[in-house]
This record gives sequence, structure tokens and C-alpha cells, in this order.
Amino acid sequence: MLIGMIVTLLLSLLTFVVGSPEIARAAGSNYYVDAASGNDTNSGTSASDAWKSLNKLNSTTFAPGDQILLKAGSVWNGQLWPKGSGTSGNPIVIDQYGTGNKPIINGNGTQYPANTSGAVMLYNQEYWEINNMEVTNYSTTITSSRSGILVYNNEEGLKNHIVIRNTYVHDVNSDPNGNKNSGGIIFFGTHINKDGVATIGRKAGFNDVLVENNHVKNVTKEGIRNKSDSGNSVYPRINTNIVFRSNVIEDIFGDGMVLAEVLSGAKAEYNIVKNHSMTTSANYAGLWTHYTTGALVQYNEVYGGMNGYNDGEAFDSDNNTNGDIFQYNYSHNNKGGFMLIMPSTQNLKVRYNVSENDGGGLNNHLFHYTNNNTNNYVYNNTFYIGAGVQNYIFAPTSMTTIQPKFYNNIIKADGTVTKFSNNVTWGAQTEFKNNLFYPATIDDVNGPPAHPGLITVDPQLVNPGAGVSNIDMNDPNRLPEYKLQDTSPAINAGLTITGNGGQDFYGNSVSNTPDIGAYESSVLVSGVTFNPTEDAYVRNGTYAGTNYGTDTGLWVKSDATSYARKAYLKFDYTGYSGSSTSLAKLRLHVNSANTSPSRTIKVYGTTNSWTESGLNWNNAPAGATYIGSFTVSNTAGIWYEVDVTSYVNSNMASGKKISLMLVNEDAASSTNDVQFSSRESAATMPELVIQ
Repeated sequence: MLIGMIVTLLLSLLTFVVGSPEIARAAGSNYYVDAASGNDTNSGTSASDAWKSLNKLNSTTFAPGDQILLKAGSVWNGQLWPKGSGTSGNPIVIDQYGTGNKPIINGNGTQYPANTSGAVMLYNQEYWEINNMEVTNYSTTITSSRSGILVYNNEEGLKNHIVIRNTYVHDVNSDPNGNKNSGGIIFFGTHINKDGVATIGRKAGFNDVLVENNHVKNVTKEGIRNKSDSGNSVYPRINTNIVFRSNVIEDIFGDGMVLAEVLSGAKAEYNIVKNHSMTTSANYAGLWTHYTTGALVQYNEVYGGMNGYNDGEAFDSDNNTNGDIFQYNYSHNNKGGFMLIMPSTQNLKVRYNVSENDGGGLNNHLFHYTNNNTNNYVYNNTFYIGAGVQNYIFAPTSMTTIQPKFYNNIIKADGTVTKFSNNVTWGAQTEFKNNLFYPATIDDVNGPPAHPGLITVDPQLVNPGAGVSNIDMNDPNRLPEYKLQDTSPAINAGLTITGNGGQDFYGNSVSNTPDIGAYESSVLVSGVTFNPTEDAYVRNGTYAGTNYGTDTGLWVKSDATSYARKAYLKFDYTGYSGSSTSLAKLRLHVNSANTSPSRTIKVYGTTNSWTESGLNWNNAPAGATYIGSFTVSNTAGIWYEVDVTSYVNSNMASGKKISLMLVNEDAASSTNDVQFSSRESAATMPELVIQ
């Protein structure tokens, strides 16, 4: 009996020495790890009894609901590869504890698995969430294909629920001649296992992936991507529900972001991709799709594409994509151009995007269009080609014939458009309709064979070429430089397009008679405009008895006593002949705004008991009826509007006169003041427009 016990003990020790995972003691436990003060002989279940090493973590199989808590400020050198999987509703979570900097994992040039490896890695595992880490994987002496965070699946089918949030992945110097399954944050489904053994035809991928609020910088080759291969020249369209959201990706050797082999639920939104395609050694682009069905690419900013060999565009709808939508994106200064559209792309929609100074690099084009299908649509985009940029619009292409559907787009050039197209033959089903090209010479050389509705005068954009970067795509007043001035010839000049998404780049509803370009203006198709009969603002505290009725501005501000202000306007619309309206808008012009990024202005109906020359804070009427609100940015020279239809209709039978109050009810701030033009500013006085 004693000999048997000794043999059993020796076998268990041998098992531990060769690295077989230790089983974590209880499901749903918290395990603390402290690189400075921990000890691997501790229980690990409290901050005062923390583990110490990556070896301890890597040799433990964790259970559903467990949390691996890394101490803030700790630094580990080596590869983090914990074992085990969670279950639906009970993922295994990696996070930090304590205060201070994110815990750091320095991979120092990982080499295993040889096919591709990660400083932080999961292999054939699912139901994991990785949060709040800093990860590097840099070595001056080791050349291999490696990543910062790598999720690797070699088993047939899908691994579920992998979330990566709030990490900083940087300085990953993967082999520049290696594969594209390396770089920052990579999801890799493959027929090759960790030891290099291939099973040709195996289809492996992921479901329910969320990569959100991460920062990826200075990595080779890819920023953030997923990829599936089967080893037989077939890319399995197997992945589902892959979402890349609100990440910042910069200084990327190759591709910034790629959604690949996704059957459904592919989405890339609210990301910033900066300085991608830093080499001419291969084809790279900013943000692109590959073998996807119905991928949605929206609200992204992509800029600074440096090279890219044949590519280098901001966007790319690549091989065998079907039904992808690229909308509400902002691209600028990508030397490879705005977009690549590959031969097998079908049912593509490219709409309501803004492009500034894309092209002018290796291939001098906006569109690298290599597609002869008749079901790809490009409409309601705004393209600006600035001084010093030389471009074709469509060029070059490997196809002798292309047949795009190109509607309601603005192309304004202060630079040079050498030809509209190069090496292109227009197919019989090519359609160009209701675009605005300025100057007219854009359409002169190799332009489309027919172009009904073409406009060739200045579109009157507010301030094109301003060079704005890193905009907040959640701000409805983002990028006002590419709105249309009220006298633009593009207003109400567009072709009506069914299924156009319903809104423009700025979130405005698209009318039945749309504008040309990415902006839908607030100018009504037809209507009667009324200016105020009286207006003034009031100020509290020391100034509560002062009248500001003759001022050229209407100030609104939420602030401490003596600094808060609100504004009043009266309109008389007895000149409107109807007894009701389907649309009425209050329009206000911003003369100046302080440095707060935005402020909310609320509109109330009030009594008509005040006069312009007698109004002050003490006698100003209170708001009686809430009408609506709008958000004002800190950019001057912009018109804002609010729908006042219901309030205008409610006063039709009682004299067709209304009194309005503008107020900021947010928390007090010394920087949230905004000044609207008053009726004393003749060129930009307030308007009540009734259709």
C-alpha cells in the first residue's frame, strides 16, 4: 500500500512538472495576481493572498464564472495563456484590481504556437472577457508571426462569446514577411493546430465577438481583425456576430481593421483608424471586408493611409462580399484613395460618406473599381479633392468594363482631376444621375456616356478642406464643414432612392426630394419664412433689471448668478394662408459659441406679455409649453433648427402668433454660452419657416 501511494505521488508531481493544467478549486471564484508581492503557494483567492506568476495562471484550468484579477501597476514578462472555458451567462473574466496603471503583459517576442502566437492568448476556448490590460510583444532578436492578443480556434465550428475591452496593445513587431494573422488584436480560425498540424477543410471560427474601446498602436501587420481559413483555397463564411466598436488604431504596418468570413452580424462602427498601410510590400487598406454577407461599416474615421502597393484606400469591399453597407464614414488623406471595390463584390451600398483629400498617391484615384456587376450603388457621398492633390475618379482597374450606379454625389476639386476615369470602359448598364461635379472639367475626359441631372457649379460647402481629425461620431453636429450653405444648388436636386437608410451623415432625416451629397439641409422644398417681430435676451443677478432688446445677439447660458442668460422671440405668421401645416421649423444662426464641446438648448412656448424694449430677467415669462431641444457645438457660423410644427398648429386658431423661450437647463458652466443672431442681424436673423 505504501509503495502504491508513493508511485501515485510521484506521478502527480511529474504531471505538474511537465505543465499539465491545475484545476481551479471552485467555479465562480476570484483569483488575485500580484507580480511584486504575490506568491504562487498562496491560495490566490484574496488580494492579501495573491498569486505571483504567469506560470501559475497558465497551469490553471479556470471554471465558468471565475475572475482573474491582475493588480494595477504590475508588470509580467512572458506569455499569458490561461486554460479553461466559461459557459453562456458565466464567462471567465480577466480584469484589474486596485488603482493605478493597467497591468502590463510584455510578451517579449512570443514564438509558440509557431503558426502565430500572442502575448495574451486563448486556444480553442470560449466565453472569455478580457478587460483593462496593457499588452506588448516586442523583441529585437526573435522573428515570428505574433500578436498582442490572439484568440485562436482550431476546432470545427464556432467558439462563442469573446469580449475584449479597454486594452492598450502596442509595439508588436511581428515578422513583416509573415502572415496577416498577426498584429494587435487577432481572432484566428484555422485548419492548423498549435503544433503546426494541418487538417485540410476544417472550418473554425467565432460567434458573439465584441472588441470595444481598445487602443492599438505600432503593430505589424494588422490592427484588429478576424480571419478563417480551411487550407483548400476556400475561405469559409462561417463567423457570426463579429463587432468592432469605438477602437482607436494607429501606426499600423498593414491593414487597420478587417472583418472577414462573416456570415451575418459583421459590424465595424465608431472606430478611428490612423496611419495605416505603412509599407509598399503588399496590398493593405484602412478598413475592409472579405467574404462577408451584409457587413455594416459605419461612423468610422479612417485617415493617413501612407502606401498600400496596389491598395492603400480608406475602405475596401473585397472578394466575395455580398450586401455590405459603408455609410456615415469620414475618410481623409489616404494616399491610396477612398475605396476599392473588387470584381466579385455584389449588392454593395456606399452612401452618406465624406471624403477629403483621398488619393494623390501611388495610383492617383478615388475609386479603385474592378467590378463589372450592375448591382453596386454609390450615392449621396461628398468628395473633396484639395489643392495639390492629383486624381482620377475611377482608376486604375483590371476590368475593361465597369457598370457602377453613381447617384447624388458631390465631387468638388480644388486640386487636379487629370481624367474622370483611366483604363475604363463604361458598360451598357452604367448609370450616373443627379451628381454635382465642380468644376465642369471633372466630367470632360473619359466621363460617363450619359449623365442626366448633372450640376457643374460650386456646391457651396461650408468650409471644405479644413483638415479636421479625430471627430466624435456621436456628435450630431460633427464635421459642419461639409454641410451645404442655404443657397447651395445641391439642395433638393437629388434623385429619390428607395431604401436609402433614412438619414444623412449628420443624422438628419432624408426628404422625399433629397439633396445631393452627404448632407440633407433644413431648407424646405417650399414654404413661407417669417422673421421675429420682437426678440431679446435676459440676464440674471446683477443684470436682472437690464434690457438687451437692441442687441445683435441672443445669448443663452447656464451659469452662476449674474452670468446665466436666456432668450425670447416672437413671431407673427398671420401672413400664412393655411389653417394648419405639415412642417414648421425654427431656424437659428450661431454667431459665436464658447469652448464647451456641446450644449443642449431647450425651446418653450411662453405668453406674449413681454415687449422687446421692456423685457428683463425680473419680468420675463416662464416657459409654459415644452416644444423641443437641439444640441449646439462650439463651431460658429452654423444654422440649427427645431421642429415647432405642433406648437405652430396649436396657435393657428388663436391669432397665428407665438412667443418662444430659449434656455440651457444643464449644469452651470463658465464655457457653455452661445450667441444666436437676433433680428438686428439682418443677414442671419432667426426664421420661422412654415411649409
